[in-house]
Amino acid sequence: MRILVNASNIGKGGAAQVTQSICEGLIELNQHSFVVVLSTSAIQAKGVLPDDHVIEVIEHSVSRSYFTKITGREPFLDDLVTTRKIDCVLSVFGPTWWVPKCPHLCGFALAHIVMPESPFFRKMKLRTRIKSHLNSRIMSFFYHKCSRYYYTENEMISERLRKVLKQTKVYTVTNYYNQVFDHPERWKLSSLPPFLGKTFITLAAPYPHKNLPIAIDISRYLKNKYPDFLFRFVFSIEEKDYPAIDDELRCHFVFIGHVSIEECPSLYQQSDVVFQPTLLECFTAAYPEAMRMGKPIVTTDLSFARGLCGKSAIFYSPLSYQEAAESLYLVSTNESLVQSLVHHGREQLKDFDNYSDRVHKLVSLCELVVSEGSSS
Repeated sequence: MRILVNASNIGKGGAAQVTQSICEGLIELNQHSFVVVLSTSAIQAKGVLPDDHVIEVIEHSVSRSYFTKITGREPFLDDLVTTRKIDCVLSVFGPTWWVPKCPHLCGFALAHIVMPESPFFRKMKLRTRIKSHLNSRIMSFFYHKCSRYYYTENEMISERLRKVLKQTKVYTVTNYYNQVFDHPERWKLSSLPPFLGKTFITLAAPYPHKNLPIAIDISRYLKNKYPDFLFRFVFSIEEKDYPAIDDELRCHFVFIGHVSIEECPSLYQQSDVVFQPTLLECFTAAYPEAMRMGKPIVTTDLSFARGLCGKSAIFYSPLSYQEAAESLYLVSTNESLVQSLVHHGREQLKDFDNYSDRVHKLVSLCELVVSEGSSS
């Protein structure tokens, strides 16, 4: 079977890392041939792939013109399907804007559409909330248009997506940590400034739903209630992308900017707690990454987080900086609790599809999609 792996619409961040991990897994599947289309933002995945008769790699970013969005046509990609005799398109994540003229399996990871109860929306002003709701309706239309077959990384999300995208089939193939974490020889050292206290690390892009600014109120609370407690927050963003910090709190923040996946294990090793204040996710790889690196997790008490973390995390009310602060302090001062969380994290990893399982399941779903298409 010839499969076109479509990452022509992928931007930076977690989606690019998932793309790289899936691409690396394709090497195991030499019974099929692949055409991999990588956007400019995802082109680093080319480094893990051989460009040979089994896997052909092409750089191309899908057009986001009105013509493509309205018609679903994209001449370059349409031509690839025809000339390479593609049997199925596997899109890492949608919406793809392009609608392939062949069976199409597409990933879904836009939690905004299926989690309207998230406190993220309650934080918005009414006008912004209305705009967000309208945008979700529009995106739902494009998802429905792009494919009849979807996979998500979380069974809870799959259940909800089935209700939103009626007359589509939705499967679950979970995310995992990247292959790099199991290959120390590929790790790159990224040194944090020396520090004698506790380090809370958050590897995430500065998206609003990540709720990273809550750390300012957490810092103020900890500084006032526990004046002898030494701590710092480490964020993988630029300081310019963060709200202004009072001078008295500035010493509690370190901004390291964007980091490569090869640098992540080193940063986890230098940290004490993985802090994830996110308000809206389908899946975040930070959870299995923390479990793999033996780090306790402090995160929001939301259904997706509990479902993914189980007993490996301490949960706090999503908008409560006081609870978040107390949770971080508790984990920082209770070694037996840390050991318990780390143990449960290792057990929780067994519930996920690992990176090899994932690519095999995705290709099996492509085979199913093609089979159903030929029999209909």
